[in-house]
Amino acid sequence: MTRFTVVLKKNNYGMRADGTPKGKGYLGELKRKDGRVSTEISIGVELDGKETEIPTLVPTLTKEEVNYLLNDWREGMKIPEPIVRKAVEHAKKRMKSGLSPFAD
Repeated sequence: MTRFTVVLKKNNYGMRADGTPKGKGYLGELKRKDGRVSTEISIGVELDGKETEIPTLVPTLTKEEVNYLLNDWREGMKIPEPIVRKAVEHAKKRMKSGLSPFAD
């Protein structure tokens, strides 16, 4: 009997602040106008008295909000409150169900 091993290579999207690998996120690979690709843009927020890393590229964002994060926002800039609010609401909902705030 012959055995086959299948190795699935994960794309390298970088690492989150907690050391876990980033995945494709909720919206997949998103092209930026500079030619790069983003899958996650994470922020640290306080949830239940604890600093928690959550994604901002969540399904509840408008197309304009996604475009802002991909093309106008730069590291070190404050993310607009409506985007943060949607990210927090999405994370809380998932975590309440026992899931990670991240897509994978």
